Amino acid sequence: MKRFLFVLAAFFFCAMAWAGDVCVVAKEAGYYTSLARHAARWLKGEGIPAEVADAKGLSSALATAKIAFLIGYDEPSAADMNAIAAYKNRGGKLVVFYSSSPALSRLMGVKVLGYAKASYPGQWSCMDFNAKFPAGLPRSIRQTSTVLQRAEPLPGKGRVIATWSDRARRSTGDAAWISTAAGYWMTHVLLADGDEDLKAQLLASLVGAIVPRLWNAKDAAARKSREIAALSSFASCQTPRRGEIHAVWDHTGCGLYPGDWPRTMKVLKDAGVSDLFLNVAGAAFAHYPSDVLPRSKIFEQEGDQLKACLAAAAGSGIRVHAWILCFNATRGTPERLENFKQKGWRLKTRDGGLSEYLDPANPDVRNHIYKAIDEIQAKYNVGGIHLDFVRWYERAVKPANATGVISKFVAGARGRVKKSKWFTVAVLGKYPACVASVGQDWPGWLDSHIVDYVVPMDYTEDNVKFESFVAQHASLKKHAPRTIAGIGITANESRLDARKAIEQILIARKYGLAGVALFDLDATLEKNILPYLRLGVWK
Repeated sequence: MKRFLFVLAAFFFCAMAWAGDVCVVAKEAGYYTSLARHAARWLKGEGIPAEVADAKGLSSALATAKIAFLIGYDEPSAADMNAIAAYKNRGGKLVVFYSSSPALSRLMGVKVLGYAKASYPGQWSCMDFNAKFPAGLPRSIRQTSTVLQRAEPLPGKGRVIATWSDRARRSTGDAAWISTAAGYWMTHVLLADGDEDLKAQLLASLVGAIVPRLWNAKDAAARKSREIAALSSFASCQTPRRGEIHAVWDHTGCGLYPGDWPRTMKVLKDAGVSDLFLNVAGAAFAHYPSDVLPRSKIFEQEGDQLKACLAAAAGSGIRVHAWILCFNATRGTPERLENFKQKGWRLKTRDGGLSEYLDPANPDVRNHIYKAIDEIQAKYNVGGIHLDFVRWYERAVKPANATGVISKFVAGARGRVKKSKWFTVAVLGKYPACVASVGQDWPGWLDSHIVDYVVPMDYTEDNVKFESFVAQHASLKKHAPRTIAGIGITANESRLDARKAIEQILIARKYGLAGVALFDLDATLEKNILPYLRLGVWK
């Protein structure tokens, strides 16, 4: 009897897991699932219950939904189409992202026009909405998309409610969003690359049009107004700490406004940023005219990013650090990865495969990075060298002296960085676990004075956990003044609002750390975080 009740309870639990008015489904695990999780997170942030459903049980996932978000259904199977068609026929509404499926597009009242790649940098950089319905649609949303599945509404079946514009805010004429009787169609996917509050508002407005009791534009606006007032009051009560490091990582290496570094630098200066870690080089790329590293597509299209950034930073008081990815070659082209394979540079994994990480024990690999450090300092007056991925790949075959190999490399880099420049290294924050997993004994580097600062990536949304990380970093008082806590504003591991960001800054300050570094420089940081920091804590 107990077994029967257990099975019955499990059945009802599974049924409840599928139940709900809103369904978010990713066709495949991996990239599309991560996009689906962002969509669900944005919806929940607007007070709308949403979870990512298992695509294998599509019919079950759609059973109770009134609106379903389909992500990655480029080529839905016949079974998928049967489930989707049945769902539509019983009145369900669909939101489809980036599909080239003729069957799915016909069902949605859309004609697909084919795959397109951007013909110039920033061709699709903003979605401009021209519709008054659904209520609550943002006027525009910034997002840089490099590819589209172009589409248009079938005659008499729908209308374009948003078009793409380029970096200069010129309309490209390409549809971004289409509204039909069946729901909504986007010609790309929503990326977590900034303007996330507006993306959440967009998705919520679509839900509100279908299920009004779940979201109302007027009520949402009033709630946001109250939240902004409360947050502004909290932020204004904070005070700055003199001499504190206020760093920001720029992962793109192009600033907030590619092609306009002065504009980015003004944003950073106004916000009280002291240091910028600019991602301009790695074993497999360089965003400047390197004679050592392969020149990147960004350099070819956008020009010398390091030169432009340094020119804009002149007189601002902001130190620009050249951020170099050392043993990670994941940003390399297939041809470059093949070249590394032929040279024997790529690390072997424990399952017998080849990783996209390079071997720190290989002297040629180490010299490759050392030459890049030398070249940057010879060509540019940077404020410092900031190394990242100074570690073994977690699943790689490592030698017995793996930790010693990494420490020896860091010491070698120290010898090449000019004494007048800062030498900093981004590290995994979980010590001593990072010694065994990737060979990073960074407290030892501090003790040996082979780095000026370490920057542990303490990315978490849990303040208690964050404090445990920081307390460990400061367990030796001599380490705290040379440790910069990494805070994940828009990291894979954490998404923080301004209140949580301020709270974590205060925790780092409580333990006497040198300062903090925020990841990452994007529209979310610019619009939703920095304006509140400048009210008090970074004033």
